Amino acid sequence: MKKDDVLGGRYRLLDRLGSGGMGVVWHAEDLRDAGRPVAVKCLRAEGELLASLDGDDAHAELTRIRGRFRREGALLGRLRHRGIPELYGQGTFDSEPYLVMRLVDGMALHTFLDRYTPTVAVAAAIGVQIAEALAHAHDLPVVHRDLKPYNLIIDGDGVVVLIDFGIAKPLWPGVTDYTQSGSTVGSRGYEAPEQILERQITPKTDLYALGCILYHLLTGHPPFYGDRLRDQHVHDEPIPPTCHIGHIPDELEGLVLKLLAKEPQDRPADAGAVVEVLRRFAPRPGDAAPSPRLEPDPTRPLRLPEAYAAQVGPVAPKAAPRSNRGHRDARFLSRRVFQELTDGAAAETDSGEPASAVGRLAELLPAARRSWGACDPQVRAALRVAANGMRIAGRCQEAITLYEALAAVPSGGGVHPDDLADHLEGVLGAAECRIPFGDLLPAAAARAKVLEALPRVAGVRAVLLAERCRELGTELEELRFEAEGQREMQEQRETEGDSA
Repeated sequence: MKKDDVLGGRYRLLDRLGSGGMGVVWHAEDLRDAGRPVAVKCLRAEGELLASLDGDDAHAELTRIRGRFRREGALLGRLRHRGIPELYGQGTFDSEPYLVMRLVDGMALHTFLDRYTPTVAVAAAIGVQIAEALAHAHDLPVVHRDLKPYNLIIDGDGVVVLIDFGIAKPLWPGVTDYTQSGSTVGSRGYEAPEQILERQITPKTDLYALGCILYHLLTGHPPFYGDRLRDQHVHDEPIPPTCHIGHIPDELEGLVLKLLAKEPQDRPADAGAVVEVLRRFAPRPGDAAPSPRLEPDPTRPLRLPEAYAAQVGPVAPKAAPRSNRGHRDARFLSRRVFQELTDGAAAETDSGEPASAVGRLAELLPAARRSWGACDPQVRAALRVAANGMRIAGRCQEAITLYEALAAVPSGGGVHPDDLADHLEGVLGAAECRIPFGDLLPAAAARAKVLEALPRVAGVRAVLLAERCRELGTELEELRFEAEGQREMQEQRETEGDSA
Protein backbone atom coordinates (compact mmCIF):
# COMPACT_ATOMS: atom_id res chain seq x y z
CA MET A 1 0.00 0.00 0.00
CA LYS A 2 1.20 3.52 -0.77
CA LYS A 3 0.22 7.15 -0.37
CA ASP A 4 -3.05 8.15 -2.13
CA ASP A 5 -4.29 4.54 -2.41
CA VAL A 6 -8.04 4.42 -1.71
CA LEU A 7 -9.10 1.40 0.34
CA GLY A 8 -12.60 0.05 -0.02
CA GLY A 9 -13.46 2.96 -2.29
CA ARG A 10 -13.52 5.13 0.84
CA TYR A 11 -10.30 5.58 2.83
CA ARG A 12 -7.48 7.56 1.16
CA LEU A 13 -4.01 6.99 2.62
CA LEU A 14 -2.24 10.27 3.41
CA ASP A 15 0.84 9.77 5.60
CA ARG A 16 2.54 6.89 7.36
CA LEU A 17 2.32 7.32 11.12
CA GLY A 18 4.58 4.42 12.02
CA SER A 19 5.32 0.76 11.68
CA GLY A 20 6.29 -2.14 13.87
CA GLY A 21 6.42 -5.89 13.65
CA MET A 22 4.26 -6.78 10.67
CA GLY A 23 1.95 -3.74 10.69
CA VAL A 24 1.98 -0.24 9.22
CA VAL A 25 -0.31 2.52 10.49
CA TRP A 26 -1.45 5.29 8.14
CA HIS A 27 -3.19 8.61 8.65
CA ALA A 28 -6.08 8.50 6.18
CA GLU A 29 -9.25 10.42 5.33
CA ASP A 30 -12.76 9.04 5.03
CA LEU A 31 -14.00 10.25 1.62
CA ARG A 32 -17.61 9.38 2.49
CA ASP A 33 -17.62 11.37 5.72
CA ALA A 34 -16.38 14.84 4.81
CA GLY A 35 -12.74 13.81 4.95
CA ARG A 36 -12.93 12.67 8.58
CA PRO A 37 -9.42 11.69 9.75
CA VAL A 38 -8.98 8.00 10.58
CA ALA A 39 -6.14 5.59 11.28
CA VAL A 40 -5.67 2.63 8.95
CA LYS A 41 -3.59 -0.31 10.11
CA CYS A 42 -2.33 -2.54 7.29
CA LEU A 43 -0.64 -5.90 7.43
CA ARG A 44 2.73 -6.22 5.76
CA ALA A 45 3.34 -9.59 4.17
CA GLU A 46 7.06 -8.90 3.85
CA GLY A 47 9.67 -8.32 6.50
CA GLU A 48 12.97 -9.54 7.91
CA LEU A 49 11.33 -12.29 9.95
CA LEU A 50 9.56 -13.91 7.01
CA ALA A 51 12.56 -13.38 4.73
CA SER A 52 14.72 -15.32 7.18
CA LEU A 53 12.39 -18.35 7.12
CA ASP A 54 12.10 -21.06 4.52
CA GLY A 55 9.09 -22.70 2.91
CA ASP A 56 6.72 -24.21 5.46
CA ASP A 57 8.08 -22.11 8.35
CA ALA A 58 7.43 -18.86 6.48
CA HIS A 59 3.91 -20.02 5.55
CA ALA A 60 3.17 -21.03 9.15
CA GLU A 61 4.44 -17.71 10.50
CA LEU A 62 2.38 -15.73 7.95
CA THR A 63 -0.69 -17.74 8.96
CA ARG A 64 -0.07 -16.83 12.62
CA ILE A 65 0.37 -13.17 11.76
CA ARG A 66 -2.81 -13.06 9.70
CA GLY A 67 -4.69 -14.83 12.48
CA ARG A 68 -3.53 -12.27 15.03
CA PHE A 69 -4.52 -9.44 12.70
CA ARG A 70 -8.05 -10.82 12.20
CA ARG A 71 -8.34 -11.29 15.96
CA GLU A 72 -7.27 -7.69 16.61
CA GLY A 73 -10.11 -6.47 14.39
CA ALA A 74 -12.62 -8.76 16.09
CA LEU A 75 -11.56 -7.58 19.55
CA LEU A 76 -11.64 -3.88 18.69
CA GLY A 77 -15.12 -4.41 17.29
CA ARG A 78 -16.27 -5.57 20.75
CA LEU A 79 -14.45 -3.02 22.91
CA ARG A 80 -16.35 0.18 23.66
CA HIS A 81 -14.32 2.52 25.85
CA ARG A 82 -12.94 6.04 25.45
CA GLY A 83 -9.48 4.73 26.35
CA ILE A 84 -9.44 2.21 23.47
CA PRO A 85 -9.64 3.19 19.76
CA GLU A 86 -12.96 2.07 18.32
CA LEU A 87 -13.07 0.11 15.07
CA TYR A 88 -14.79 1.85 12.13
CA GLY A 89 -14.35 -0.85 9.51
CA GLN A 90 -12.09 -3.47 7.96
CA GLY A 91 -11.40 -5.07 4.60
CA THR A 92 -8.71 -6.17 2.18
CA PHE A 93 -6.70 -4.28 -0.45
CA ASP A 94 -4.60 -6.19 -2.97
CA SER A 95 -5.22 -9.31 -0.87
CA GLU A 96 -3.80 -7.63 2.26
CA PRO A 97 -6.10 -7.01 5.25
CA TYR A 98 -6.55 -3.63 6.91
CA LEU A 99 -8.38 -2.14 9.91
CA VAL A 100 -9.90 1.35 10.10
CA MET A 101 -9.92 2.93 13.56
CA ARG A 102 -10.36 6.24 15.35
CA LEU A 103 -7.28 8.37 14.82
CA VAL A 104 -5.68 9.09 18.20
CA ASP A 105 -3.84 12.38 17.77
CA GLY A 106 -1.59 13.06 20.73
CA MET A 107 1.68 12.26 22.49
CA ALA A 108 2.97 8.79 23.31
CA LEU A 109 3.54 8.25 27.03
CA HIS A 110 7.26 7.56 26.50
CA THR A 111 7.60 11.02 24.89
CA PHE A 112 5.56 12.58 27.69
CA LEU A 113 7.95 11.03 30.25
CA ASP A 114 10.96 12.40 28.34
CA ARG A 115 9.43 15.88 28.41
CA TYR A 116 7.87 16.08 31.89
CA THR A 117 8.48 14.87 35.44
CA PRO A 118 5.00 13.84 36.65
CA THR A 119 3.84 14.74 40.15
CA VAL A 120 2.07 12.12 42.24
CA ALA A 121 -1.30 13.55 41.15
CA VAL A 122 -0.36 13.44 37.45
CA ALA A 123 1.00 9.89 37.77
CA ALA A 124 -2.21 8.79 39.51
CA ALA A 125 -4.37 10.46 36.83
CA ILE A 126 -2.54 8.56 34.10
CA GLY A 127 -2.70 5.32 36.09
CA VAL A 128 -6.45 5.67 36.68
CA GLN A 129 -7.13 6.00 32.96
CA ILE A 130 -4.92 3.05 32.04
CA ALA A 131 -6.52 0.85 34.70
CA GLU A 132 -10.04 1.81 33.60
CA ALA A 133 -9.26 0.81 29.99
CA LEU A 134 -7.74 -2.46 31.22
CA ALA A 135 -10.80 -3.16 33.39
CA HIS A 136 -13.01 -2.86 30.30
CA ALA A 137 -10.83 -5.21 28.26
CA HIS A 138 -10.49 -7.69 31.13
CA ASP A 139 -14.27 -7.92 31.45
CA LEU A 140 -14.44 -9.72 28.08
CA PRO A 141 -11.92 -11.21 29.24
CA VAL A 142 -9.03 -10.08 27.04
CA VAL A 143 -5.41 -9.60 28.14
CA HIS A 144 -3.47 -6.93 26.21
CA ARG A 145 -0.06 -8.59 26.84
CA ASP A 146 1.95 -5.62 25.51
CA LEU A 147 1.24 -2.75 27.90
CA LYS A 148 4.12 -0.24 27.77
CA PRO A 149 4.63 3.54 27.37
CA TYR A 150 4.97 3.19 23.58
CA ASN A 151 1.44 1.71 23.39
CA LEU A 152 -0.19 4.50 25.40
CA ILE A 153 -1.10 7.82 23.80
CA ILE A 154 -2.33 10.94 25.64
CA ASP A 155 -4.64 12.69 23.18
CA GLY A 156 -5.32 16.42 22.92
CA ASP A 157 -8.11 16.22 25.51
CA GLY A 158 -5.85 14.47 28.02
CA VAL A 159 -7.42 11.04 27.49
CA VAL A 160 -4.95 8.18 27.86
CA VAL A 161 -5.62 5.70 25.05
CA LEU A 162 -4.38 2.11 25.01
CA ILE A 163 -3.43 1.10 21.46
CA ASP A 164 -2.11 -1.95 19.59
CA PHE A 165 -4.11 -5.04 20.47
CA GLY A 166 -2.07 -7.01 17.94
CA ILE A 167 -0.92 -9.65 20.44
CA ALA A 168 -3.90 -9.38 22.81
CA LYS A 169 -5.19 -12.74 23.95
CA PRO A 170 -8.86 -13.59 24.50
CA LEU A 171 -9.23 -16.00 27.40
CA TRP A 172 -12.50 -17.69 26.55
CA PRO A 173 -12.59 -21.43 25.74
CA GLY A 174 -11.56 -22.73 22.33
CA VAL A 175 -9.51 -19.70 21.24
CA THR A 176 -6.71 -20.42 18.78
CA ASP A 177 -3.22 -19.75 20.12
CA TYR A 178 -1.24 -17.76 17.53
CA THR A 179 1.97 -17.82 19.57
CA GLN A 180 4.83 -19.77 18.06
CA SER A 181 5.80 -22.77 20.18
CA GLY A 182 8.73 -21.96 22.46
CA SER A 183 8.37 -18.18 22.04
CA THR A 184 7.04 -15.45 24.29
CA VAL A 185 5.12 -12.31 23.38
CA GLY A 186 5.44 -8.96 25.05
CA SER A 187 8.05 -6.21 25.34
CA ARG A 188 11.32 -6.45 27.25
CA GLY A 189 11.15 -4.49 30.47
CA TYR A 190 7.37 -4.86 30.89
CA GLU A 191 6.84 -8.63 30.70
CA ALA A 192 5.39 -10.31 33.77
CA PRO A 193 7.30 -13.29 35.18
CA GLU A 194 4.60 -15.67 33.92
CA GLN A 195 5.08 -14.34 30.37
CA ILE A 196 8.82 -14.89 30.52
CA LEU A 197 8.34 -18.38 31.99
CA GLU A 198 5.54 -19.19 29.51
CA ARG A 199 3.05 -19.84 32.29
CA GLN A 200 -0.70 -19.18 32.26
CA ILE A 201 -1.66 -15.66 31.18
CA THR A 202 -4.44 -13.89 33.11
CA PRO A 203 -5.63 -10.27 33.46
CA LYS A 204 -3.12 -9.97 36.31
CA THR A 205 -0.39 -10.21 33.67
CA ASP A 206 -1.42 -6.75 32.48
CA LEU A 207 -1.48 -5.52 36.08
CA TYR A 208 2.23 -6.36 36.41
CA ALA A 209 3.00 -4.20 33.35
CA LEU A 210 0.85 -1.44 34.85
CA GLY A 211 3.02 -1.68 37.98
CA CYS A 212 6.12 -1.15 35.83
CA ILE A 213 4.55 1.93 34.23
CA LEU A 214 3.45 3.42 37.58
CA TYR A 215 6.96 2.84 38.97
CA HIS A 216 8.36 4.73 35.95
CA LEU A 217 5.84 7.57 36.38
CA LEU A 218 6.73 7.99 40.04
CA THR A 219 10.52 7.53 39.94
CA GLY A 220 11.55 8.51 36.41
CA HIS A 221 12.65 5.02 35.35
CA PRO A 222 11.24 1.46 35.22
CA PRO A 223 11.79 -0.94 38.13
CA PHE A 224 14.34 -3.04 36.24
CA TYR A 225 16.81 -2.10 33.53
CA GLY A 226 20.29 -2.92 32.31
CA ASP A 227 21.79 -6.39 32.04
CA ARG A 228 19.88 -9.64 32.71
CA LEU A 229 16.60 -7.74 32.40
CA ARG A 230 14.34 -10.78 32.12
CA ASP A 231 16.13 -12.49 34.96
CA GLN A 232 15.50 -9.45 37.16
CA HIS A 233 11.76 -9.59 36.46
CA VAL A 234 11.65 -13.27 37.39
CA HIS A 235 13.95 -13.29 40.45
CA ASP A 236 14.75 -9.81 41.81
CA GLU A 237 12.59 -7.74 44.13
CA PRO A 238 12.16 -4.13 42.98
CA ILE A 239 13.76 -1.36 45.00
CA PRO A 240 10.92 0.50 46.80
CA PRO A 241 10.07 3.72 44.91
CA THR A 242 10.69 5.85 48.03
CA CYS A 243 14.37 4.89 47.85
CA HIS A 244 14.47 7.05 44.71
CA ILE A 245 11.81 9.67 45.47
CA GLY A 246 10.99 10.29 49.12
CA HIS A 247 7.58 12.02 48.88
CA ILE A 248 5.58 9.08 47.47
CA PRO A 249 2.68 8.20 49.82
CA ASP A 250 3.00 4.85 51.60
CA GLU A 251 -0.29 3.49 50.23
CA LEU A 252 0.67 4.35 46.66
CA GLU A 253 4.08 2.75 47.06
CA GLY A 254 2.39 -0.33 48.53
CA LEU A 255 0.10 -0.56 45.50
CA VAL A 256 3.03 -0.39 43.06
CA LEU A 257 4.99 -3.08 44.90
CA LYS A 258 1.90 -5.29 45.08
CA LEU A 259 1.39 -4.91 41.32
CA LEU A 260 5.00 -6.04 40.86
CA ALA A 261 4.56 -9.23 42.88
CA LYS A 262 6.19 -12.23 41.21
CA GLU A 263 3.15 -14.47 41.68
CA PRO A 264 -0.14 -13.33 40.06
CA GLN A 265 -2.20 -14.30 43.12
CA ASP A 266 -0.23 -11.76 45.19
CA ARG A 267 -1.22 -8.84 42.95
CA PRO A 268 -4.42 -6.78 43.38
CA ALA A 269 -7.68 -8.60 42.67
CA ASP A 270 -8.39 -6.73 39.43
CA ALA A 271 -7.93 -3.43 37.59
CA GLY A 272 -10.97 -1.98 39.37
CA ALA A 273 -9.21 -2.40 42.71
CA VAL A 274 -6.23 -0.49 41.29
CA VAL A 275 -8.50 2.35 40.15
CA GLU A 276 -9.99 2.58 43.63
CA VAL A 277 -6.58 3.19 45.23
CA LEU A 278 -5.24 5.50 42.53
CA ARG A 279 -8.26 7.81 42.67
CA ARG A 280 -7.33 8.75 46.25
CA PHE A 281 -4.21 10.45 44.89
CA ALA A 282 -5.59 11.71 41.57
CA PRO A 283 -7.09 15.16 40.95
CA ARG A 284 -10.77 15.64 41.78
CA PRO A 285 -13.46 17.59 39.90
CA GLY A 286 -12.82 21.30 40.25
CA ASP A 287 -9.13 21.00 41.13
CA ALA A 288 -6.71 23.47 39.55
CA ALA A 289 -4.66 22.52 36.51
CA PRO A 290 -1.08 21.37 37.09
CA SER A 291 1.61 24.03 37.38
CA PRO A 292 3.72 24.26 35.34
CA ARG A 293 1.23 23.57 32.56
CA LEU A 294 1.21 20.19 30.79
CA GLU A 295 0.41 19.80 27.10
CA PRO A 296 -1.39 17.43 26.76
CA ASP A 297 -2.81 17.41 30.28
CA PRO A 298 -3.79 13.91 31.49
CA THR A 299 -5.42 15.35 34.63
CA ARG A 300 -8.06 17.19 32.60
CA PRO A 301 -10.53 14.25 32.30
CA LEU A 302 -10.55 13.90 36.10
CA ARG A 303 -10.66 17.63 36.86
CA LEU A 304 -13.36 18.43 34.28
CA PRO A 305 -15.48 15.27 34.08
CA GLU A 306 -18.44 17.03 32.42
CA ALA A 307 -16.33 18.26 29.51
CA TYR A 308 -14.63 14.87 29.43
CA ALA A 309 -17.92 13.02 29.08
CA ALA A 310 -19.23 15.42 26.48
CA GLN A 311 -16.14 15.47 24.27
CA VAL A 312 -14.53 12.08 24.65
CA GLY A 313 -17.08 9.83 26.29
CA PRO A 314 -17.31 6.13 25.51
CA VAL A 315 -18.71 5.21 22.16
CA ALA A 316 -22.03 3.47 22.61
CA PRO A 317 -22.55 0.33 20.54
CA LYS A 318 -24.80 0.95 17.60
CA ALA A 319 -28.23 -0.34 18.43
CA ALA A 320 -29.69 -2.67 15.88
CA PRO A 321 -32.92 -1.27 14.41
CA ARG A 322 -35.97 -2.91 15.89
CA SER A 323 -39.43 -3.07 14.52
CA ASN A 324 -42.56 -2.11 16.41
CA ARG A 325 -43.21 -5.80 16.81
CA GLY A 326 -39.88 -6.11 18.64
CA HIS A 327 -41.00 -3.45 21.10
CA ARG A 328 -44.28 -5.25 21.65
CA ASP A 329 -42.43 -8.52 22.27
CA ALA A 330 -40.35 -6.88 24.99
CA ARG A 331 -43.46 -5.66 26.82
CA PHE A 332 -46.02 -8.36 26.02
CA LEU A 333 -44.11 -11.59 25.53
CA SER A 334 -45.51 -14.30 23.35
CA ARG A 335 -44.54 -17.77 24.53
CA ARG A 336 -44.42 -18.98 20.94
CA VAL A 337 -42.08 -16.18 19.83
CA PHE A 338 -39.93 -16.63 22.94
CA GLN A 339 -39.62 -20.36 22.27
CA GLU A 340 -38.65 -19.71 18.64
CA LEU A 341 -35.96 -17.35 19.82
CA THR A 342 -34.72 -19.91 22.38
CA ASP A 343 -34.56 -22.57 19.66
CA GLY A 344 -32.61 -20.20 17.39
CA ALA A 345 -30.16 -19.35 20.17
CA ALA A 346 -29.70 -23.08 20.91
CA ALA A 347 -28.93 -23.75 17.24
CA GLU A 348 -26.36 -20.93 17.22
CA THR A 349 -24.74 -22.30 20.39
CA ASP A 350 -24.65 -25.86 19.04
CA SER A 351 -22.91 -24.56 15.90
CA GLY A 352 -20.18 -23.04 18.07
CA GLU A 353 -20.91 -19.53 16.77
CA PRO A 354 -23.38 -17.79 19.10
CA ALA A 355 -24.64 -14.57 17.53
CA SER A 356 -27.69 -12.30 17.46
CA ALA A 357 -30.27 -14.82 18.72
CA VAL A 358 -28.25 -15.49 21.90
CA GLY A 359 -27.85 -11.77 22.57
CA ARG A 360 -31.55 -11.07 21.95
CA LEU A 361 -32.57 -13.96 24.21
CA ALA A 362 -30.39 -12.59 27.02
CA GLU A 363 -32.04 -9.18 26.57
CA LEU A 364 -35.55 -10.64 26.83
CA LEU A 365 -34.91 -12.92 29.80
CA PRO A 366 -35.57 -10.25 32.49
CA ALA A 367 -38.98 -9.52 30.93
CA ALA A 368 -39.74 -13.24 30.70
CA ARG A 369 -38.87 -13.76 34.36
CA ARG A 370 -41.13 -10.85 35.35
CA SER A 371 -44.01 -12.12 33.20
CA TRP A 372 -43.90 -15.85 33.94
CA GLY A 373 -41.74 -16.16 37.04
CA ALA A 374 -38.13 -17.20 37.63
CA CYS A 375 -39.16 -20.85 38.18
CA ASP A 376 -41.09 -21.20 34.92
CA PRO A 377 -39.68 -24.20 32.96
CA GLN A 378 -39.56 -22.23 29.70
CA VAL A 379 -37.66 -19.42 31.42
CA ARG A 380 -35.20 -21.86 33.02
CA ALA A 381 -34.57 -23.56 29.67
CA ALA A 382 -33.93 -20.20 28.01
CA LEU A 383 -31.60 -19.22 30.84
CA ARG A 384 -29.51 -22.37 30.22
CA VAL A 385 -29.30 -21.66 26.51
CA ALA A 386 -28.37 -17.99 26.97
CA ALA A 387 -25.74 -18.76 29.62
CA ASN A 388 -24.06 -21.45 27.52
CA GLY A 389 -24.22 -19.22 24.44
CA MET A 390 -22.57 -16.31 26.23
CA ARG A 391 -19.84 -18.60 27.60
CA ILE A 392 -19.02 -20.03 24.18
CA ALA A 393 -19.07 -16.51 22.69
CA GLY A 394 -16.47 -15.47 25.26
CA ARG A 395 -18.75 -12.99 27.04
CA CYS A 396 -17.77 -14.47 30.37
CA GLN A 397 -18.95 -11.75 32.74
CA GLU A 398 -22.45 -11.82 31.24
CA ALA A 399 -22.42 -15.61 31.27
CA ILE A 400 -21.50 -15.66 34.98
CA THR A 401 -24.54 -13.53 35.81
CA LEU A 402 -26.82 -15.89 33.87
CA TYR A 403 -25.26 -19.02 35.40
CA GLU A 404 -25.66 -17.60 38.89
CA ALA A 405 -29.36 -17.01 38.19
CA LEU A 406 -29.62 -20.59 36.92
CA ALA A 407 -27.91 -21.87 40.08
CA ALA A 408 -30.55 -20.28 42.31
CA VAL A 409 -32.66 -23.14 43.74
CA PRO A 410 -36.44 -22.54 43.75
CA SER A 411 -37.72 -22.04 47.29
CA GLY A 412 -40.16 -24.37 49.04
CA GLY A 413 -40.43 -28.16 49.18
CA GLY A 414 -37.92 -30.67 47.94
CA VAL A 415 -35.63 -30.02 45.02
CA HIS A 416 -36.93 -31.44 41.72
CA PRO A 417 -34.31 -33.38 39.66
CA ASP A 418 -34.57 -30.80 36.85
CA ASP A 419 -34.04 -27.96 39.33
CA LEU A 420 -31.01 -29.79 40.75
CA ALA A 421 -29.58 -30.24 37.25
CA ASP A 422 -30.08 -26.52 36.57
CA HIS A 423 -28.42 -25.66 39.88
CA LEU A 424 -25.40 -27.84 39.14
CA GLU A 425 -25.08 -26.53 35.59
CA GLY A 426 -25.18 -22.97 36.93
CA VAL A 427 -22.51 -23.70 39.54
CA LEU A 428 -20.29 -25.46 37.00
CA GLY A 429 -20.79 -22.87 34.25
CA ALA A 430 -19.95 -19.94 36.51
CA ALA A 431 -16.79 -21.76 37.61
CA GLU A 432 -15.78 -22.46 34.00
CA CYS A 433 -16.14 -18.75 33.18
CA ARG A 434 -13.88 -17.73 36.07
CA ILE A 435 -10.94 -19.90 34.99
CA PRO A 436 -9.74 -17.33 32.39
CA PHE A 437 -9.38 -14.87 35.28
CA GLY A 438 -7.05 -17.29 37.08
CA ASP A 439 -9.62 -18.50 39.65
CA LEU A 440 -8.67 -22.19 39.68
CA LEU A 441 -9.55 -23.10 43.27
CA PRO A 442 -13.24 -22.06 43.00
CA ALA A 443 -13.45 -24.03 39.74
CA ALA A 444 -12.04 -27.14 41.42
CA ALA A 445 -14.46 -26.75 44.34
CA ALA A 446 -17.43 -26.34 41.98
CA ARG A 447 -16.43 -29.45 40.04
CA ALA A 448 -16.19 -31.47 43.26
CA LYS A 449 -19.65 -30.26 44.33
CA VAL A 450 -21.20 -31.24 40.99
CA LEU A 451 -19.58 -34.69 40.99
CA GLU A 452 -20.86 -35.34 44.51
CA ALA A 453 -24.46 -34.49 43.56
CA LEU A 454 -24.37 -36.01 40.07
CA PRO A 455 -25.82 -39.42 41.08
CA ARG A 456 -29.09 -37.64 41.89
CA VAL A 457 -29.40 -36.42 38.27
CA ALA A 458 -30.64 -38.74 35.54
CA GLY A 459 -30.85 -38.90 31.77
CA VAL A 460 -29.18 -36.66 29.20
CA ARG A 461 -28.55 -33.86 31.71
CA ALA A 462 -26.42 -36.22 33.82
CA VAL A 463 -24.38 -37.29 30.80
CA LEU A 464 -23.73 -33.68 29.73
CA LEU A 465 -22.77 -32.59 33.23
CA ALA A 466 -20.40 -35.55 33.60
CA GLU A 467 -18.74 -34.69 30.28
CA ARG A 468 -18.28 -31.06 31.31
CA CYS A 469 -16.82 -32.18 34.65
CA ARG A 470 -14.37 -34.40 32.79
CA GLU A 471 -13.30 -31.56 30.47
CA LEU A 472 -12.98 -29.15 33.38
CA GLY A 473 -10.88 -31.67 35.31
CA THR A 474 -8.54 -32.09 32.34
CA GLU A 475 -8.15 -28.32 31.98
CA LEU A 476 -7.46 -27.83 35.68
CA GLU A 477 -4.92 -30.66 35.68
CA GLU A 478 -3.09 -29.14 32.70
CA LEU A 479 -3.00 -25.72 34.33
CA ARG A 480 -1.77 -27.15 37.65
CA PHE A 481 0.86 -29.27 35.86
CA GLU A 482 2.04 -26.24 33.92
CA ALA A 483 2.27 -24.06 37.05
CA GLU A 484 4.04 -26.74 39.09
CA GLY A 485 6.49 -27.44 36.28
CA GLN A 486 7.37 -23.78 35.96
CA ARG A 487 7.82 -23.47 39.73
CA GLU A 488 10.21 -26.44 39.69
CA MET A 489 12.17 -24.86 36.84
CA GLN A 490 12.37 -21.58 38.72
CA GLU A 491 13.53 -23.30 41.94
CA GLN A 492 16.16 -25.22 39.96
CA ARG A 493 17.48 -21.98 38.42
CA GLU A 494 17.62 -20.34 41.84
CA THR A 495 19.54 -23.33 43.24
CA GLU A 496 21.99 -23.25 40.35
CA GLY A 497 22.42 -19.51 40.86
CA ASP A 498 23.17 -19.98 44.55
CA SER A 499 25.71 -22.74 43.87
CA ALA A 500 27.43 -20.61 41.28
